[in-house]
Amino acid sequence: MESEDIARIKEKAQKMIEKDSQRLISTSKAIWNYAEPALTEQKSSNLLSSILADEEFKVERTLKDLPTAFVASWGDGRPVIGLLAEYDALPGLSSTEVGKPGHGCGHNLLGTACLGAAVTLKKVMQGNSINGTIKVFGCPSEETLYGKVVMAAAGLFNELDAAFQWHPGTENSSNYDSLNALDNKVYRFFGKTAHGSTAWEGRSALDAAQLFTLGIEFSREHMEEKDRIHYIISKGGTLPNIVPDHSEVHVFIRSPDMGRLLRLSSKIDMCAVGACLATETSYEIERNIGCHLLLPNKTLSLTVSKNLELVGPPKLSKDEKKFLDEKLSQKYGEFSEEILAPTGWEVGEEWRGRAISTDVGDVSWIVPTNGMFKVSIAPQGVPYHHVDLTTLANSSIGHKGMIIAAKTLACSTIDLLTNPVILKEAWREFNKRRELLKWDYNPMLPAKVEYPEYERKAKLTPKKPLSTSGK
Repeated sequence: MESEDIARIKEKAQKMIEKDSQRLISTSKAIWNYAEPALTEQKSSNLLSSILADEEFKVERTLKDLPTAFVASWGDGRPVIGLLAEYDALPGLSSTEVGKPGHGCGHNLLGTACLGAAVTLKKVMQGNSINGTIKVFGCPSEETLYGKVVMAAAGLFNELDAAFQWHPGTENSSNYDSLNALDNKVYRFFGKTAHGSTAWEGRSALDAAQLFTLGIEFSREHMEEKDRIHYIISKGGTLPNIVPDHSEVHVFIRSPDMGRLLRLSSKIDMCAVGACLATETSYEIERNIGCHLLLPNKTLSLTVSKNLELVGPPKLSKDEKKFLDEKLSQKYGEFSEEILAPTGWEVGEEWRGRAISTDVGDVSWIVPTNGMFKVSIAPQGVPYHHVDLTTLANSSIGHKGMIIAAKTLACSTIDLLTNPVILKEAWREFNKRRELLKWDYNPMLPAKVEYPEYERKAKLTPKKPLSTSGK
């Protein structure tokens, strides 16, 4: 297809999304009001999937254990392009009711932009006889790094030729940075209860938990600099005068290297085993889930960046600037109205990225996936997972960013549908990165982690008798 024709199709796609903007805004507002945390997103999932079904997408829900996930497909043949939609909220981040869930990460905008791009792509493909298939993946529970790992293990992404993602942020960019892999584990310790005044009759599970966390602290000196461990003692007893017979420690282990992650995770397991030996307690180790590091794709990220330039960054009105001054909890930095040049982790060079994690990482090991495409909905300095971001995610500023993201996703997908060279290069890069990293993808699903029972009884090995030769 000629470049002039592609440009015309992209212009038409942008106009379609603009025309559909009120429906998209009302959809994002509805999901913002639902504010459903991970694995409870029934209303949000049903709303997005029902709109797609009305637009002639075939909606499938094949995962019984993940009922708020869906795959909505339209079209025929290749290429098959996936759009990763998220819609889960966060506990305690409502900006209207204290303690209630809220969209402090802007996922009400995230999933809705994918919806807008998909519906528009269907129309321009029909109107211009463009072959290919569009799939919208309804991905629940991103905040617990769960949904896409389970979906990946079920093979839902296997037929894709490429996948696109985006995220609301504090800048306009399409970088090809990476994010850390993560192992999410719960360590449970079991002892024997007793009255505090006769504590020798008990075995303290809290002692085991504290020794375990001390082991983690001493392990930090021997960790590589880019690795991370965070933990909380989520259960530690009920009263000071009751020796606790149950404790629990929730641990996140992160690394930019998959082999190193698993070695570090095993080392932390040994800290738990050692703590039990020292306190005469027992343990259970459960992996809640684990996600892979994000494998960026420079080819796709540059494609997105080019289309972000075409669409243009958000520009705030006077009223919106006033909103930032008056409606947030504090004064932040400037609002970005420019597009940053793409940067990231070059093929074959040292890992570059952020210490956070996402289950998009698992998708990126199956199919070429763009890196960190962000559109600004918040001033510099507004943290993710903050009530101020919840406020912005339901403002005209957030809606403006969502529309820009939808247009950019649509235009980027049009490039892949009409120019096979881009996909060919994206796959070449994808295969090269996997080859250099020497790692075979295998999803880190929930599991009980067990080690052989350690003997707690001393084994005595007699020494050789002393020599009596006089020498």
